[in-house]
Amino acid sequence: MSDKKDFKVNLGDPIQLQFIPEDARERLSAKVIGHAPGKSLIISAPTVNGKLPLLKENQPFIARMLQGNNVYGFESSVLKYYSVPYPHLHLRHPRDVECIVVRGSRRVGTEQVVSVSTPRGGDKIFSVSMTNTSATGALLQTGEALGQLDDEVSISTELEVVNIKKYLRIKAIIRNISTPEDRNDDAEDKLNKYGVQFLDLSEDHILIINAYVYEQIVQHMDKH
Repeated sequence: MSDKKDFKVNLGDPIQLQFIPEDARERLSAKVIGHAPGKSLIISAPTVNGKLPLLKENQPFIARMLQGNNVYGFESSVLKYYSVPYPHLHLRHPRDVECIVVRGSRRVGTEQVVSVSTPRGGDKIFSVSMTNTSATGALLQTGEALGQLDDEVSISTELEVVNIKKYLRIKAIIRNISTPEDRNDDAEDKLNKYGVQFLDLSEDHILIINAYVYEQIVQHMDKH
């Protein structure tokens, strides 16, 4: 993470706001609709379940923005909220901006259960833990044997992006295998670990997986 003195804002950039202090209130999403350099960011009024949340002047936020492969984070607060001619608000212009470069191979922790089928398994469906995910592949952990190097597998999973759940069936190939015997692990760890590469992703799948990975990175960014 590095400071970005030359942070630029583009109209239409998505922005996510996290309340300070962070509590049970969910994060807010909006878009940049204006920019007064050194003075304020003008954003559309965020909604929660179709309703405008109560936002007071000086309410502090951690703001995060995705631009290409960069995720920017900075502290800000509400300068002014306007309801006319349409709901929008001015945020204090960021003083210090931090940036994370998101590379295509960057993985994020997922810890979710997925269904996997393999040619060697016949009609059997394996319940497997997907411990991390990237735009190009994932790490699967299971006590069972899924296959050998270069075997193809089919992964069925549900990813949540901007509070919308998307069901995906992804074809992948096993690129590396790590067994307890290989690692000389203690008796407690009996899991086989399979690094898989996604294959033949459709445009929709590419968009969903990338959006999911970026959203997870944004949510786990440090707030300083």
